Amino acid sequence: MMGRIGFRVALALALWATPVSAQNMAAGAQPLDKLDLAIGKALFKRPWVPAPASTRGDDGLGPLFDARSCTTCHPRDGRAPAMIEDGTAGRGFVLMIARPDGSGDPVYGRRFQIDAVPGIPPEGIIGVKDTPLPDGRTARAPHPQGLGYGALDPASGLSLRVAPDLKGRGALAQVPDAALLAIETEQAKGQDGVSGRARRITRPDGTTAIGRFGWKAGQPDLASQSAEAFFLDLGLSNPYHPEPWGDCTPTQAACRDAPHGTANRTGGTADDALEIGRPLLDRVVAYVASLPPPEPEPLPEPQRRAGARLFAATGCAACHRPALPTRDGGQAHMFTDLLLHDMGPGLGDTMPEPGAGASQWRTAPLAGVSEALAARTGLLHDGRARTIQEAIGWHGGEAAEAARRFGALPAPDKAALVRYVSSL
Repeated sequence: MMGRIGFRVALALALWATPVSAQNMAAGAQPLDKLDLAIGKALFKRPWVPAPASTRGDDGLGPLFDARSCTTCHPRDGRAPAMIEDGTAGRGFVLMIARPDGSGDPVYGRRFQIDAVPGIPPEGIIGVKDTPLPDGRTARAPHPQGLGYGALDPASGLSLRVAPDLKGRGALAQVPDAALLAIETEQAKGQDGVSGRARRITRPDGTTAIGRFGWKAGQPDLASQSAEAFFLDLGLSNPYHPEPWGDCTPTQAACRDAPHGTANRTGGTADDALEIGRPLLDRVVAYVASLPPPEPEPLPEPQRRAGARLFAATGCAACHRPALPTRDGGQAHMFTDLLLHDMGPGLGDTMPEPGAGASQWRTAPLAGVSEALAARTGLLHDGRARTIQEAIGWHGGEAAEAARRFGALPAPDKAALVRYVSSL
């Protein structure tokens, strides 16, 4: 991480530089400047502090937040640790809250935040109940504890999620919408019960975009995904979410009245009034977009081919497509189709969203599974699965036939398939 002086120099250069479109950078439409990426990396790693701070560019954290930096939840740009200690979720977990119409809880908003700036009560603790099942799996459900602002609305649903790996997301940003819609049309035939759906996102201006980022494909591009993370996880205002108090609701009056990073900014452009202005957001997006896909573990070629054959024969590749085409004529080797699939009630949460049911999830990229297994972060959206076999055991709904075929494999073939997936 840059020292304070180095960071401030880089930040000044960023603000003086001509802003670079985050969309263009994510799509690779123009070369990325090394300075842009260095600034983006520094911003990704830097710990933010509450306002008022001695330097204006350092502050703005909160008033409610889940972490002080992006790297807290994405260590080494990867998946969060997803640790559960004494029934409490550690850093890297987030608890989403929403009512059926997509609005947040009237008191707690859209995120249950576990930290706050001095003088403001945090919203509580993310409690987690793990229930061992007879077949060796573990069911997992969140239950907020120590509620700082009273009861949740009975209509509010909850969804516990782990911060995902970010590597290779720039490649996924380059996959054309037309490619995803073609897969949707192909799967509409319902072969083996698989019928994925591209999620349609309505933008604030009324236009429609195809979602591809987030556990439920709730964001269409890296800029909107990063902006939401800044706003909900760190409480930092930005061009997509200009409210300086972050996720504080009108009910949380003291939270809304707390100092924020724009309080002493009386001049300049509208962007100058944001804690994360467009130039800074663009460079963070540039950095995330520059992260290459994870490298798979090397396997002897006969093992790799045998594993890939079994991966296709069991039906895993129907959703976890080894590669998707990119706009530049290349391929994104991420093992996903970026579509929503109904995974059955076992993986459902209590928070349906407009455009995504409680048991519908975007096909999680398998690229990077080897790193997740090595770091013992757990698998699936809430980290409940400890092994590949356990994760497959949770595959119901559209994935039930593939899970059945896996279970019917002879032991040597089953081991070969697990070894192949574990290497990705």
